[in-house]
Amino acid sequence: MSGAVEVLTTKFGEPERLTCSLPSIAFPPVSERKHGEVCMAILRKNGRFLLQTKSSYPNSVMRLPSGGIKAGEDVEHALLREVWEETNLEVSVDRFVALLRYEDDTGRAAFQTFLFFLREFDGVLQTNDPNEKISEWREALPEELPGYAEKLREIEPSWGNWGLFRAAAIDALSDFCSGSRF
Repeated sequence: MSGAVEVLTTKFGEPERLTCSLPSIAFPPVSERKHGEVCMAILRKNGRFLLQTKSSYPNSVMRLPSGGIKAGEDVEHALLREVWEETNLEVSVDRFVALLRYEDDTGRAAFQTFLFFLREFDGVLQTNDPNEKISEWREALPEELPGYAEKLREIEPSWGNWGLFRAAAIDALSDFCSGSRF
């Protein structure tokens, strides 16, 4: 994956490299996928970021859209495939915002999150893959992002690690937004 990171960095800029300490890394998808995921910070034409939830999530918590990288798949290809599957939007990839890694007291997971800043330029929001089971979309202004991350951190205890894991990407995006003129 280090060669892939180098290519992405050359094309989309140097990402923040973050290590997130979690109480445990023994939960899906962190414990199940070695190839990691792409995470999509899609800025809509109205200046708001897309967030989503699934009916299986407790309290309908909202998170950034994301999707798995298949074995042997190029990260940029995975990103564009997931954008199409989940949103149907046409986007430009503006920035490689962050590379998030996860660890607990037992070690570091092979799983990584590649967070990208994307701009919508066309399309109609709809899910092209019914297996995604997205139950709701919401749009958030950059200054509203910390509130969504906080809700993820406060999720019910049985989902606690997952909530911390999903909050990390929103925190990274929020930091990016506060430190740049996107």
